[in-house]
Amino acid sequence: MADSRGRKGHAGKIALIVVACVLAVAVAIGGIVVKYHHDQEQWMRSVVYSKEADKIYREGIKFFDPKALTEDGIIRSYKVDDASIGHDPMGGIALELVVNDDPDMEVDVKLDKNGGTGPLEGGATSVSLKLQDLLDKAYPHLHDGNAG
Repeated sequence: MADSRGRKGHAGKIALIVVACVLAVAVAIGGIVVKYHHDQEQWMRSVVYSKEADKIYREGIKFFDPKALTEDGIIRSYKVDDASIGHDPMGGIALELVVNDDPDMEVDVKLDKNGGTGPLEGGATSVSLKLQDLLDKAYPHLHDGNAG
């Protein structure tokens, strides 16, 4: 009997060691994943708030509103919506710019580095309905082929 208790005790210790090793590996992998996610988030923020990105925002805004960022423009100011920054499913970074401090007026933007190492590319891809309505009233023929 003493022999069988010793084996059960020994098997229990081995099981405990195996469980402890599995937990240690799981915690290590979890830490690596969290660190990777944090690093990706920091990288995206550094790109989104770069001078290169700001130039792309301005060019994109001026595509929709040629008088943007002036007294005569519909779009007079913009800022990055921090909560909107994320990975674009097609690659790169997707974000929204809030226009004139109005959360109902937004410009969707995509940023990407060609091959991950090239120059920053991208631009405004669309605008919110409220902003589109104002732009259509101010520039009725801007993007329909009848401008000029």
